[in-house]
Amino acid sequence: MHSQNGSKPQFFQSLAYKLLRSSLAVAVVFGVFSALVLVVIDFARHRGVIDARIDNIFSVTGNTAQHAVHTLDDGIAAEVVNGLQHYDFVLRATILDDSGRLMAEYLAPDNKSSTIWLTRLYADTTREYRRELTDADGTLEGRFVMVINNDKALSPFYDRATTIFLSGFLRNIGLAIVLLAIYHLFLTRPLVSIANQVRRIDASRAQHHHQIQLIDKHSDDELGAIVGALNDVLVTLENEQDNLRERGKQLSLLLNSSPNLLYAVNQTGDFVFLNNAAAEFYGKSVGQLIDQNCYRSHKAIDEDQASKLLLSFKQVESSSRVHREMDQAMTDAIGRHHVMQVSYTPFDFYNEACVLVVANDVTERVEAEKRVEKLAYYDTLTGLPNRNLFYERLQRDVARCQQKENFGALLFIDLDEFKRVNDTMGHQTGDQLLLILSKMMGEHLRRTDTLARLGGDEFTLSMPDLASDLETAKTLAARLAGRLLKSLAEPVSLGSNEFNVSASIGVVLYPQNGEDVETLLRFADTAMYRAKQAGRNGFMFFEQSMAVEADRLVKLESEVRIATREQQFIFYLQPLFDAQTGSLTGAEALVRWQHPEKGLVAPFEFIEFLETSGMISEVDQQVFTGVCAYAANLHRQNRLPPGFRFAVNLSAKELHRSSFVDDVQLTLKRAGLPAKFIEFEITESAALLSLDDVAKKIRELQAVGIHFALDDFGTGYSSLSYLKQLPVNKVKIDKSFINDLTFDLQDEALVASIVAIAKTLDLTTVAEGVETQAQADWFKRYDNIIYQGYLFSKPIEIDEFKQTYLTEVYDGGNSGSVIPIQRRF
Repeated sequence: MHSQNGSKPQFFQSLAYKLLRSSLAVAVVFGVFSALVLVVIDFARHRGVIDARIDNIFSVTGNTAQHAVHTLDDGIAAEVVNGLQHYDFVLRATILDDSGRLMAEYLAPDNKSSTIWLTRLYADTTREYRRELTDADGTLEGRFVMVINNDKALSPFYDRATTIFLSGFLRNIGLAIVLLAIYHLFLTRPLVSIANQVRRIDASRAQHHHQIQLIDKHSDDELGAIVGALNDVLVTLENEQDNLRERGKQLSLLLNSSPNLLYAVNQTGDFVFLNNAAAEFYGKSVGQLIDQNCYRSHKAIDEDQASKLLLSFKQVESSSRVHREMDQAMTDAIGRHHVMQVSYTPFDFYNEACVLVVANDVTERVEAEKRVEKLAYYDTLTGLPNRNLFYERLQRDVARCQQKENFGALLFIDLDEFKRVNDTMGHQTGDQLLLILSKMMGEHLRRTDTLARLGGDEFTLSMPDLASDLETAKTLAARLAGRLLKSLAEPVSLGSNEFNVSASIGVVLYPQNGEDVETLLRFADTAMYRAKQAGRNGFMFFEQSMAVEADRLVKLESEVRIATREQQFIFYLQPLFDAQTGSLTGAEALVRWQHPEKGLVAPFEFIEFLETSGMISEVDQQVFTGVCAYAANLHRQNRLPPGFRFAVNLSAKELHRSSFVDDVQLTLKRAGLPAKFIEFEITESAALLSLDDVAKKIRELQAVGIHFALDDFGTGYSSLSYLKQLPVNKVKIDKSFINDLTFDLQDEALVASIVAIAKTLDLTTVAEGVETQAQADWFKRYDNIIYQGYLFSKPIEIDEFKQTYLTEVYDGGNSGSVIPIQRRF
């Protein structure tokens, strides 16, 4: 509330001086203008007076001058002109006869006056007047010429003009002084009093109820209104100050309650503010760190990290844009290493350019992501690459062989009757034996070879760049297959037991037999089965004669096309239950093939073919249409519990159709089914084919009420960076991880990590394939878990599902009043 310099204004900056200056200026300008108007009017009048006097002179002397020229009497003419001497403004007078002869002339001395310069501004210094001298008949007899001195003639006018200017100026000055006195009395002095009261208010001190006193006799005029308005402003400011103080306390509480590091540094790198978490990170109090240099504080911990911090500060200052570091390594004062997501934001702090730093500790999440990604690419038992990584390596090997025009080999290795070891000795012994055998196989590999465990007792081996000659490559592959069989056949001792294991190996050369990874694996698998059929403990190369399987696939394709056209594909439903309450939460629609001759065809006989052949999309649409019709009928009967959703699997081809979103909404509209009853299940591999496009489609359908679940989680890429970009509502843990959950510590660790990640991202977790009570009990330690598996129910026909699980009638979901769902377990 102070003036800019905190003191009273000087006289020349005061309102009184400004009013005086303005009043004087107005008075002078108005006085000059009014005087000029009067002078102009008087000048015109005085010119008329001069002309009248000249006319009068001619009238008085005219007869005498006419007589003089009539009689040609020079003496009379001289008397006439000399008689004009007492007119001081007459400069010259002459009388001429009719022939132009000078009869008489009078010349007055031409004395310059002090006003001659003024006369020259707007008139000539002299002026000539003529009078024609004629007789009674009008005959011209001569001329009377008179020249006057305008300066002399205007002398009375100048005297009056001076009087007018002086009197007007003095009068206006007096009026200005009077007005100034009135201004001072009624305006300036009250305003000074108000200003002094305002100046005495110290906004920096915690004072309340500031009031400016009303000025006497001014309570009801504009000054009173100003005082009232200022008092209202003061009250408002006091309230705002109180609010700001309260908000400041709340903000300070929020900042200090945040686990994130929040601090700001100025252009010299000094801390200007920081929260408790940041102070704790540097092992000091907030007060100790304020005004201390951030770079030097961090340099004492780690010089390289401090240099990176300093570089980030400079980048923000130079670009004036937000700078982000997604995974920045930072070490705290006690030497603990953290991974931080750090944002650097430029902003002004009390008119000082600063950088705001917000650091979120994501160490646990990053470590969990690394664990999940490692488990997603490597087998948890043997440490070998799993199916995902092997597919990538094999595709790379094939491409490299094509480029170099070399041949490579793919080996599909299956241990003979290994299931008997698990059944007789237990899974733990079987796992130990698998670990030893995988190490034995690894001893025969080159650096460029890739040995992987696909699952169970199945292994694959890719050997690129064997030779540029097909026969040589085949010989080398056969030689390695023989060494592997010999090595695997050696006795293995585990405790007091000794095991003799054999294997069957299928070999396919690439790129001779194709470039597609799935095709090569199918050929190698076919060759491996031929080796088993030949008596096991041997290997066999894939040959075209083994293409009978291909014929089977051709026949299958024809039958599938007919089945699609005749809508032989139906769906069964498998219920899903809340792990804590036992309540029914939904059901997954699983496709089944009702063959008119073969009856119900097992899914494993056609699902893989549907997916690889590209015919899955139309089947997906038929199943989805059937689910919508079934659900809409139940909805109209008020048989669907609140929150119940039908889960429908989506193939990659269906998900990536350009009209997918529109078709889904059209199907729902035709069925009359609200979108909230549908949930789509997608796989990571399908989503990652076009991540941005899939995320966009998910959001569009979520906006109308559809949910999304990420199916088979843990078997794909399982990267948190991908999971964060997919706005799904659920993750489904693949059955392969749940099978050995209760006795495999690695599977247990993996599932626990997935559940933790889902909880961090606020996602529901679905445990898929729960078949034992021990598995179900393991999940009960966590919240937000959904069960699905044979322990509770196998997939059943839709009529049976309705009769078993949807027996109650609800109020239509309007009020939320429903009959409680009976617990199923």
